[in-house]
Amino acid sequence: MVQQLLTVFAPMLLGAQLILTLILVKGDICPGQRGRIHKVLPPIAIMWLAVASLRIEAMMIVFAIAYFYSQVQTKKTRDQGPIWVMYLANGLALAYVGIEVGSQASLAGGLSVFVQISLLGALLAHLLLTIARTRLQAFHRILPVSGVVSAMLMSLAILLKANGLDNETLTAVIQPLLVGFALMISSVFVWCWHMLTAKEINKMQLGIALAFMLFAVTSNQAIFAL
Repeated sequence: MVQQLLTVFAPMLLGAQLILTLILVKGDICPGQRGRIHKVLPPIAIMWLAVASLRIEAMMIVFAIAYFYSQVQTKKTRDQGPIWVMYLANGLALAYVGIEVGSQASLAGGLSVFVQISLLGALLAHLLLTIARTRLQAFHRILPVSGVVSAMLMSLAILLKANGLDNETLTAVIQPLLVGFALMISSVFVWCWHMLTAKEINKMQLGIALAFMLFAVTSNQAIFAL
């Protein structure tokens, strides 16, 4: 279970890194918010450290993010720091996930890993941005909508894989599959709750949504292993 969970960390972290890098480079953010975004980089490095228990190559990404964090301010700052290091970390993460996509036994499995970049990555980035008290209000709508689209693509990948299984095998995996679908729908519902109720978004809401989505994607991995 832990190994399956760590397997989905890599695409999630890549997606989050890409979104945070985009905001640091192109976002209209104040000095205080830039410093707060810098503060959420260590958790990403720590999660990559956990991924390194599966493949030691992930340590290169840990070192890149740690070096970038050591060179930037976590207080009010307009200094972008050595942004090329973040580009390097993103490139290494992209290569790592690319290897994962290529190692899948089927097209549906590769599509699943690819979709996780936007599905889990957007959700983690949304949580980190909320912790950093972002003022980029558009992201509170853009990221959940991207999550809905990604969940649809993930469902398509699962159906594509299920279509190629025989009845006996499909019967054996139907229970974790249904659990995964239920958790994914619940996660998307919780993620979009602030849009449905016109309330302010909060960290607990996103934390619950992320936990549900991680369990959903992990549960669905059983079908792609066949």
